[in-house]
Amino acid sequence: MSAATHSHHGFDPDSLGMPPVYTLNLSASQRDILEWLTSRGAIFDPIVADTEEIAADCSVSTSTVYESLARLEGLHLVEHPDPNRYRVNPRYYFASNPEIRRLVAEALDAPQITPDARAEGPRKVGNVAARRRRTIQAVPDQE
Repeated sequence: MSAATHSHHGFDPDSLGMPPVYTLNLSASQRDILEWLTSRGAIFDPIVADTEEIAADCSVSTSTVYESLARLEGLHLVEHPDPNRYRVNPRYYFASNPEIRRLVAEALDAPQITPDARAEGPRKVGNVAARRRRTIQAVPDQE
């Protein structure tokens, strides 16, 4: 899909204001730490990032973790909203994952889902669930 297709939404998935990651000259440690944060959900919410745990998992020193996080924060690849909590910039994630970027763009272009008359009616209960509700079972005496 072209950028023009998405212009009416104000979202151009090919223009996220993010330079290609390879142009940032990240070190292997910086890339590893960025991946460590991403793999633990720091795309969605800030997460607690224990520098010693990162160091052990990424096989680097804690000083390398601090230096890497400072550089990633300076590049705005990582946000640091409060002590020990980090969040990966969603622009990085979308720029690095074109298939997800495409899916979001398609979702914005897709027609809205509209409930029909059946959706507004009562929910139909399956036979098994209906039988389960009709069965009365004795409760054992508690002594």
